[in-house]
Amino acid sequence: MVEIGWCRGFTVRADGVQLIFDPDSSSIVGGDSYVFVSHAHADHVAGLRSRARKYSTVETKNIFEGLNGRSPVNFHEVRFKEPIRIGEVEVTPINAGHMLGSAQFLVSMPNLTVLYTGDINCVDTLTTRNAENIECDILVMEATYGDPTFIFPSREETYAEVVKWTIGQVKKGLTPVFNVYAAGKAQELVRLFNLYTNLVVATDSKIAKVNRAYSEGGLKLKYEEADPQEIDGELVYLTSQPNLPLKGRYVRALATGWALKMGLRRTAAFPLSSHADFNQLLQFVKGCGAKVVYTFTGYTATFTDFVERKLGLRSRPLPALSQKSLLDFY
Repeated sequence: MVEIGWCRGFTVRADGVQLIFDPDSSSIVGGDSYVFVSHAHADHVAGLRSRARKYSTVETKNIFEGLNGRSPVNFHEVRFKEPIRIGEVEVTPINAGHMLGSAQFLVSMPNLTVLYTGDINCVDTLTTRNAENIECDILVMEATYGDPTFIFPSREETYAEVVKWTIGQVKKGLTPVFNVYAAGKAQELVRLFNLYTNLVVATDSKIAKVNRAYSEGGLKLKYEEADPQEIDGELVYLTSQPNLPLKGRYVRALATGWALKMGLRRTAAFPLSSHADFNQLLQFVKGCGAKVVYTFTGYTATFTDFVERKLGLRSRPLPALSQKSLLDFY
């Protein structure tokens, strides 16, 4: 018997084995549990703190260690396209394009394949390659921007706007300060400024820790680690601390997909996201050829309704495993 659904993380139970993907707690129930972590953002790494057998890419582990100052125990490295066999189940990591080391997981059982996406980005960036489509029977996917109002400009257009605005502020004698996620978005912006400006890039200590993990992963970044109270001169500063008190003449900016709806007056906002937008999510669904689509995170109801009406597929938000098994609908 196979059971799949949400139980403190996306869960697959088969032949006495429990697989939990991106659990939201480090307290893993069941001695036969295997934990898979898709990427190193804070809302996905609770499993790396657990005592259970755990799997992620080495890049995810390195970023976790850099940010948390501790190493996961009972850890097993995975590599893209190299399956891990657990009983009668195979789990294959697939590039997710969300950030360095981010993975989807294809779960293959004798008569069923399930793709869990974690967080995905479906376009190439300066630091990642786009998420790979894999055929599956059931697709379990994020819907962070699963609303038709979230359609991003091209990456190249947004990059150009960020660079133009940043250089313009520096020419006015102001220091551009970007508030961004320490892992993923910050490194993309560092790379952007390295490639297309001559500006000094300075970051806070948290971002610098992730930068070092990116360097270990083969992506060299040119930056300086600096205290925000000491920044001066013609530079751009990146910080992961919102509303950080600063001295001198500066102007703030954000880089996030939510910029499409922010309408801020005193803070510049650029729609640069590490997630797929609405159209990209739809194309991803089509590329997987799944018979059933389940969603988690964000606009789940909106997106599943659209998938059913426009694509003719069975779709709904991911239910709790304790309430009903997904296979009851399959």
